[in-house]
Amino acid sequence: MLRGLKFHFDNEYISEPVRYGPILLWQIGDIGCDPGYVVKDHRQYCYEITYVVGGRGKISSGGGISHAVEKGKLYLNRPDEIHRIESDTVEPIRYFYLGFDFEPKRQQNLWKDIKDAFDSCTCPLAADVSDIRSVFTNAFNEMMTKDAISQERLSCLVQEIIMLCYRALSRQNPRLYVSNGSAEDQSQQLIYSIVNYIDTNVCAIEHLNDISRQVGYSYTYISRLFTQVMGKSMRDYYNEKRFEKAVSFLRAGMHSTEIASLLRYNSLHSFSKAFSNYFGISPSEYREKLKKEGELSSSSGK
Repeated sequence: MLRGLKFHFDNEYISEPVRYGPILLWQIGDIGCDPGYVVKDHRQYCYEITYVVGGRGKISSGGGISHAVEKGKLYLNRPDEIHRIESDTVEPIRYFYLGFDFEPKRQQNLWKDIKDAFDSCTCPLAADVSDIRSVFTNAFNEMMTKDAISQERLSCLVQEIIMLCYRALSRQNPRLYVSNGSAEDQSQQLIYSIVNYIDTNVCAIEHLNDISRQVGYSYTYISRLFTQVMGKSMRDYYNEKRFEKAVSFLRAGMHSTEIASLLRYNSLHSFSKAFSNYFGISPSEYREKLKKEGELSSSSGK
């Protein structure tokens, strides 16, 4: 075991990958890291799905862009990308991973679409929407069972992990998803992906233009379409989610200065002003209200 790893369950097939239908499996495993441990820069030789089981950390690849990750997030690396994982110093990361490639002679229909989508993906980070963890766990169990049907089951599970990753990433990158639906269905799908992106990344969004870059459409277009579909502006929806998060932070006993920083306000003053305009009372007054109602989990500051 490498120093800095609490445990490392790994099945690696570097010399000769195992073929499961249209997929070549290079490796699959489960890693638990010590606080502050770093999986140093290394070049990917295959596609790799990383699923965060617990803790926090940072994953970087493709030009050194770093993404903060936490429980329930998944990340896709492509071949030849430089890859690095850093474990949080307080909440060390644990993650499942799947290293694979596509069988060149069997890239037809769905699997060709998935490979093309993975290759062109501009946002490799997504939230798990389909309980990928349980599929990984079942795959690990089949690897240890090794009975008459374990290889057939493992083939299905490996392919399912990849398909669920494709589905999750398509919600962040709607142009990746192959759809035969009507224009109205596709508009609904685009707005759903925007809603999902805001819901899962509200603390990471600095400007609403970030959303247009993620989905690959102009801000003017998605803003107009969002209002048509949702009956409210994208900014109003974003603010709703932002203040919902602010209240959940207050309820957890966090300081207003920390909340302002997490929600990417320029200052405590700007956060307090926006909060007061939205709720009609200041953050400190709202905290007192929660305290009186017995909803404050712990003591907090200003």
